[in-house]
Amino acid sequence: MKIRTNFPHTVTILENVWIPLADGTRLAAKIWLPDSAHNQPVPALLEYIPYRKSDYTSGRDAKRQAYFAGYGY
Repeated sequence: MKIRTNFPHTVTILENVWIPLADGTRLAAKIWLPDSAHNQPVPALLEYIPYRKSDYTSGRDAKRQAYFAGYGY
């Protein structure tokens, strides 16, 4: 399997972002943001995992999320 490393968009990774909910609960997030999002709206994908964001799936996620963000999501 070929793993892509070059994409149309450069990506900024935001670690440990807290997302507040209406009931006071906070969700911890890692955001993969295409740099084009700084000056125009971009589509978003949300993946919910029942694990800590740096555990079991982090190796897989690093490749998958870089791919999507690199294509503008």
